[in-house]
Amino acid sequence: MTMPANAACSISVSQHGQVVLERGRGQIAPGRAASEDSLYRIASLTKPITASAILISERAGRLNRTDKLGRFLEYAEPAPTLDELIKHIPGLSNYTSSPAYSGSTVPTSLENLLSLIQPWDGVRRNQYSNSHYAYLGAVLQRVNGIRYEDVVQRDIFGPAGMSRSSFAIPPASESVGYPFPSHTHPSWAFAAGAVTSTAADLNRFNQALLSNQFGFGAVESFDRSAGGVSFGMGSNAGNGDLRFTHTGGLDSYSSVSVIFPSDRSSVVVLCNFPNNAGNALINFVIGTGGIRSIMRSPS
Repeated sequence: MTMPANAACSISVSQHGQVVLERGRGQIAPGRAASEDSLYRIASLTKPITASAILISERAGRLNRTDKLGRFLEYAEPAPTLDELIKHIPGLSNYTSSPAYSGSTVPTSLENLLSLIQPWDGVRRNQYSNSHYAYLGAVLQRVNGIRYEDVVQRDIFGPAGMSRSSFAIPPASESVGYPFPSHTHPSWAFAAGAVTSTAADLNRFNQALLSNQFGFGAVESFDRSAGGVSFGMGSNAGNGDLRFTHTGGLDSYSSVSVIFPSDRSSVVVLCNFPNNAGNALINFVIGTGGIRSIMRSPS
């Protein structure tokens, strides 16, 4: 994979539930070499974390995936279900595409984010939208009675051992976007993309999914008919190798996460530079001669 000078990527790979490779390449900040514990803004890799928190709240009896959004928030009919939001079935208008969206350094409120989303007309467009996850974050706050960030810390980061993960912009001494710094305030990305993490931490999250540590079921047991699944990733079974995938991009940062349940494998690649909507990273993992093909080669 081509990487610009003065940029960085970090990778964490596990197979059969064990870490087999973790390293960094390049310079994540001036004078700081990248490692598996370098901090990156993971953008939409936040979504599987949010979806998993929904499933944990369901298991605790606080909600049901089949509940309509109007049960928790003021929302007129037609209203999508929580599972439809997780799987991007409604295709709601994307609040990050609204003319009023600024993604600025100034914090915003959840009420303002939700006000940027147009009401649903009931047509199931199966179209990706950050707005779906803004609503899911709002639901998590409502049913748990605490901030979304605190729900994730309690239910995901803590149990999975993700000690380096947070909702803070990385300090410039630890991580800088290339070719420009990333200053979008986390409140604008919210439950759709606000997490800062490391390749090693996200591998821990993936292994928690693969081992059913969160207790909501084996990943391969979830319905895949809609493409997306209820723990917030897309599914594909190319070449008979079932995988679940998500990519992310925020400002200059880009990321990809892939899990393979057949041999409990996980590949996480995080970079501090743009990667063509994640396509280059996807090819690096599952393309010809990519990481997955190497993992499946006879030793």
